Amino acid sequence: MRKNDKKLDNSIRIQLTEVCDYALDHTQGFLWLTHTVDYKRFPNSLAVRCVFTADSLAAAIQETPLNQLIKDKLSTAGINIQFTQIQYTPEKIN
Repeated sequence: MRKNDKKLDNSIRIQLTEVCDYALDHTQGFLWLTHTVDYKRFPNSLAVRCVFTADSLAAAIQETPLNQLIKDKLSTAGINIQFTQIQYTPEKIN
């Protein structure tokens, strides 16, 4: 990972940590979020995954303001993504 990629990843983590903290306090069923990125294809490769309890997932997708919050927070760091780059998934329990 190049030095510039590390700085960018740090910015992404800072912004998404703020979203995560907000969601934990204000969004029922929210568990965590994570991201993946291929810096050779950035920002199109950035994917944010929000994980919810299985029974809260459908309501979360319809009612949560997380899409806009994620987009706004990343935008403050100069990172513009599309809503299609944000995914909602249920927690996988084995």
